[in-house]
Amino acid sequence: MPEIDRIKTEIAFHEKMFFAAVAGLLALIGWLASNYEDVAWWLVALGFFGILGAVGFGIDQYRRIKRLLVELGECP
Repeated sequence: MPEIDRIKTEIAFHEKMFFAAVAGLLALIGWLASNYEDVAWWLVALGFFGILGAVGFGIDQYRRIKRLLVELGECP
């Protein structure tokens, strides 16, 4: 039973991190959409790299959640 509880706790953690990545992504998109004309080019580039990082982090968290759900299904 402790193994199942550990997996459930990890799933809950990774779900929170996934939603934090989505929130960061939406915030960066909103900031970039409203400020791209008024800021320096390097801030726009930094915003795009931040968006790419948030997308990559979100995909990583999603894959971890899927892997843990498969592992949870295999527990007795």
